[in-house]
Parts: sequence; C-alpha cells; structure tokens
Amino acid sequence: MDRCQSRRRSFLDRLRASDEDPDFERKRTYCCGILNVEPVLLLITISTGLYATSQPLFTYWARCVELAASMYPEEANISSLCAMIAGDNETALQDLVEKDISATKIWLQIASSVPTFLIAPIIGTWSDKTGRKLPLLFAMSGFILYSFFNLLATLTYETSNIYLWFFLAEISIGFCGGATTLFTTMLAIVTDDCRNQLNPGSTMVPLRIGVASSIQSLGSLLGTLAVSLLAIPAYISVTGHAQSYVNCAVIQFTAVLIAFVYTIFYVKETHHPQLDPYTTAARFGGYLVRADSETSEVQPETGCIAKAKGYFNALMEVLLERRPGWTRLCLNLSIFFVFVEFLAMDAGLLFLLVKRQPFAWTDKKFSEFSVWRGLFFSLGMVLGPLMLSKMNVLGKDSLLIIIGSLFSAISFLILAFATTTQQIFATAFLAIFVGVISPGFRSFLPRMVPKEQTARLLTLISIVLAICPIISSLIFNNLFNWSIDWWPGFSFLICGCCQLFSAAGQGFIHRLMKPQWKLDKELRDHRKRLGLEPEGPAERLAHPVDPEERSVSNTAVGSDVNEELARSLNA
Repeated sequence: MDRCQSRRRSFLDRLRASDEDPDFERKRTYCCGILNVEPVLLLITISTGLYATSQPLFTYWARCVELAASMYPEEANISSLCAMIAGDNETALQDLVEKDISATKIWLQIASSVPTFLIAPIIGTWSDKTGRKLPLLFAMSGFILYSFFNLLATLTYETSNIYLWFFLAEISIGFCGGATTLFTTMLAIVTDDCRNQLNPGSTMVPLRIGVASSIQSLGSLLGTLAVSLLAIPAYISVTGHAQSYVNCAVIQFTAVLIAFVYTIFYVKETHHPQLDPYTTAARFGGYLVRADSETSEVQPETGCIAKAKGYFNALMEVLLERRPGWTRLCLNLSIFFVFVEFLAMDAGLLFLLVKRQPFAWTDKKFSEFSVWRGLFFSLGMVLGPLMLSKMNVLGKDSLLIIIGSLFSAISFLILAFATTTQQIFATAFLAIFVGVISPGFRSFLPRMVPKEQTARLLTLISIVLAICPIISSLIFNNLFNWSIDWWPGFSFLICGCCQLFSAAGQGFIHRLMKPQWKLDKELRDHRKRLGLEPEGPAERLAHPVDPEERSVSNTAVGSDVNEELARSLNA
C-alpha cells in the first residue's frame, strides 16, 4: 500500500514539475500566449463531432435491424429492409424505430446526468483549489471509457443490444463529471490565459475565447466531415455501411487517446492557488490586503456528509456572494437563461424529422447538412466578436448572446414549418448568426466572477447542461411522439418560443448591467490616468500571476479604493 501511494505521489509530482520551475513565467508566457489546451480541445471536439453525427445514424440502423427482426421474423434479408425504410415509406417500422429511440434517450440522459450532477461539484471545487490539469485528466479518462464502449457497440450490434453498451458509456462518463465538465475545465484554462482582458471596464470579447470557440466548432466540423466521407449508403453496400460506423468509432477513440497523452506532457497549469494567495485581495494604498474570509482558517471537513456540505457551500458561494450593482442578480439570471437556451437546443430530434417524408434524407445527406451548418457556425464564432470589436458599445458579449438567441429562434421556427429540403438547408446558413452565442456566453459569464471562482461557475454551468438533456428529453421527445402523426415539427415550434424567451431575458440583463459597465469603464480609465492599470502588449500575451487580475465581481464591494476613485470621478 505504501509503495502504491509513493508511486501515486511521484506521478502527481511529475505532472506538476514542469509548472513549478524557476522559469515558469517565461515558459507560461510563451506557451499560453500561443497554444496551451487548444490542441486538446480540437482533438476532443473532433471526437465529439464524430459521435454527434454518427451515433444517431448508427442507433437508427442498429435498432432498425433488431426491431425489424422481431417484427418480421419470416423476412430473410432484414438489412435490405432497413436500407430502404425511408424510400419504401414503411411507416409502421419507421414509427416503431423512432419512438423506441426517442423514449430510450430519456433514460440514457438520466444515466449520464445523475452521476454528473453528483461528481461535477467535486471536480469544480478541486479545480479551483489545486489547479486545472489533474481534474482535466480525470474528466478525460471518463471520455476514454465512453468512446471505448461506443466502439464495442458498433462491433457487436448484430449479437447484442446496443443499449447495454450505451448505458455503460453514459454511466462511465457521468461518474467522471460528464462531457460538460470536460469542456468547462478546458474553458477554465482558456479563461485563465486571457483573464486580463476580462477586467472591469473592458468591453472587448477576448479573441482567445472566440478562437477557442471556433476551434471547438472546427473540431466538430472535421468530425462531421469525416462521417460524411466515410459514409456508405446501405443500398449500395450493407457491409460497407456497417463498417463505416466502426471506422468512425475507431477514429473517435484514437483522437481521445492522443488528447489524453498530449494533456499529460504538454498542457500547462494556469491556476496556481498555492503560488497566488492574494487573488481576491483589495488594493489599498499600494499594499495588498486579504479579505477576512480569506485569512480565516478553514477547519478540515471530515465525513462524507460534511465534505458534501463543503462542496455545496463552495458552489453556493458563487451564486450568493455580494457583487457590485445588479451583478449577482444578473449572474443568477444568466445561469437560468443558459438553462432555457440549451433546454431547447438539446432536443436532438432533427435527424428523426428529416428521415420522414417529405424529406426522406439519407445518412449522407444529413452528414452534408451537418458539415455546412458546422462551417457557418464556426465562422460565426470568429466573425461575430471581430465585427463587434469595431463598435464602441458596452456589453459586446451580451449583444452577441441576444443576436444568437434571436437567430436561433428563427431557425427553429423555420424547421417547425419546413416542407422542403431547401428550407432546412437555409437554417444551416443562419448558423453563422447562431454561432455567436458560444463566445458571448464564454466571455460574459467568467467576466462576472474572479479567477478563483471560474471553475466553480463553469461547474454550475455543467450541472445545468447535465440537467437540460433530461428535462429536454422528457418534454420534447414526448412532444415529438405525441405529434408525430399530425405535425412532427411541433416540438421545434416550442423550441423557437424558448429561444425568444431567452433573447428577451438577456435583453433585460443587458439593461440592468449597463450602468455597472459604464461605471467600471470610468474607473478603468481613471486608473489608467493614475498609472494603476497595466497597459501594453505584454498584458495580452499571457496571464501573469498578479492579484490585480480581477473581474467585475472581483473588486471588493464598498472597498476604500473604489469609493475614492468614484468620488474623484464624481468631483
């Protein structure tokens, strides 16, 4: 046992060794100023892009083969029946397959979301207390298991029920924090790297966040493109069609393994609480003064209940801590509207819709649509922040969210009433405007909290995103099954209404926050005139370990220096 513990400590020490040498700042400036976690983000999103596109196709195929065998026991060539299911307008089998998939998805979401809800707070608190790298590796290990079980499903679908492997995959990734925790941990690293650009008074959406969002979308696009290139229609070759799913699963699993190895050796730690003890200190008279809550000794918690309470309190601190102006209310409202936004986006019913008449899409047609939509979505992630950077307005990231939500609502309404393939492809073009939501949220939310609360905030977001699929499946999948005979697009109409509600809510938040943004900008300009605000290109290269790096809520409410600056401005 001692030898095992010694080896474990040695492994952890080696992981941290490259981050704690005397040349740490120089190396981190070079690394984080160019690339850090972005290659991992690209590889992981390639894997998720493969999964998001191929898994619905494979599930439809595998379940059709199994259900058709039980529905038509006399049929000798079941695969051919499934290959022509849309063209032959076999509504009885088609309805059975679609209802089976939409109903089972609810339980798959629960299998993943419940453990995610329990584990994500632990990972978020762990990340804020010790650093980002080890929690990232832990979350990634769950994704490795997830990819492995999906690979087994593609290899054994003819001899076993694929839902067995799917449930094992969902449970495995859930107990490692879920896919949302994996992405939010990577986002926390990106946010740490550009924390200087999230200071109060700054109206810029950091380009680093926009680029990271674009890399994420590019990875998904490449994964979707790979599925499109590998896809072989079943009516051409049933064997080749089934093998294409195996090829996609192998590529997905390989990409995750490469990302894991890269993280171990090349991803640099961006959060060093042991080296940066004054991150929330208030600056007063040239000296750094820690807040009372930071200087008080924290008694170690013992027992499972006490530890769970500690993790819960750590999350609640992010939601309940006093912040300037309406910031606390707007932060909580923003998290709620994230829930509404992704509640509608996670319906996952588009594939089932386009498989039906009058569309009757093939797998290749759906892959082509996904490629075009992903391409325009990626362009929007980069072009949106760049275009707003030329405008002298406050709350640019909030405006991105409003614009994206409005166009998302328009897209859903088009899908609800679509009767032709051209109308559905029109929503792919609108994705260039919908894509601005991602960099908007990724800049807007971290700006409202200090660095040492970033991971916990993103953990709250990951919990919300873990709950969304459960509720979304319960609502929209049942709506789809209920309206499948008279209006399959009815659920998309409800999704569009949710997006409109989210856009209106973000507009309300924008109005509440505008006075605070104006005050922060005036304080920032005044600090620059007094020589208290660092300027120059060095600030944009990397995130130095400096206690002055704070967000709008990182400045102590009612602190003497802020009151003094405010009085001087009013004078």
